[in-house]
Amino acid sequence: MAKVPTLASRRLPAPQVNDLVRVTVGYSGDEDDEVPAMASEVASRVEDVAWDGDSSVPLAYVIAAPWFAGDIEQPPAGTLCAMQWPTERGLCTLPVVLQAEETSSNGLRLWRVKVSGPVRRHERRRYVRAPWSLPAELIVRHDLDSLPVERRQLVERAGIRKHLADLPDSYEATAVNVSEGGLLCLSPTPVMPALLPLIARFTIEQTCFETPASIVWSMLRDGTGRGTGKAAVVESAVSFDDPGRLGEVLRPLVFQAQLKARRAGLV
Repeated sequence: MAKVPTLASRRLPAPQVNDLVRVTVGYSGDEDDEVPAMASEVASRVEDVAWDGDSSVPLAYVIAAPWFAGDIEQPPAGTLCAMQWPTERGLCTLPVVLQAEETSSNGLRLWRVKVSGPVRRHERRRYVRAPWSLPAELIVRHDLDSLPVERRQLVERAGIRKHLADLPDSYEATAVNVSEGGLLCLSPTPVMPALLPLIARFTIEQTCFETPASIVWSMLRDGTGRGTGKAAVVESAVSFDDPGRLGEVLRPLVFQAQLKARRAGLV
């Protein structure tokens, strides 16, 4: 297959050989199509990649054949699928089409898939959100073994455990955007790795919230840090693990804040 391009050749790097991915069957790749919940995603690994020599984008992959619980036979050729993997900017998705199943010389079952769309960062905007400014504490979870099985496996594959020793126990942050699904926060360095498990604490209208959460993406904010003359500020998207648990209380507060922001011309 073609040579592997450098990471600088694309803004959202695609998976390379030996990268771990999750595979979902029945995903169209449309902008409005949601990737199904983690329970329908199955672990796989990239065995080979064909790159476009001119544009340095992936054309096709060979991956370890995922096995979905309850399957009697594999999906037919032409089935729409998606590959999903964590990056520093959060979860990324690449739509692909299953072309064939084959077996390697050492007996490994493989899928050959063709790329059917661009890499894009996976963002779910299912919730009303409002601009805000309120203190928030982001507590780094070290109890990875207590996470639900699917979440723990995803966190372990992302290498979160090795980052824990370099992170503070908690971040004193400012939430600048709030929804019933999560927060957009500003905090001091260091940048947090995607999928980092947290406990998010914040108070709105004298109501205290404390909920398990995780980092979707985290990056140094433009115009801050070394060479800018301004203190480094980290911008992070935080997703609540169970938005439904907070929804009945948080939703009306967010709606009220959004109405105020619209009247003030802020949104």
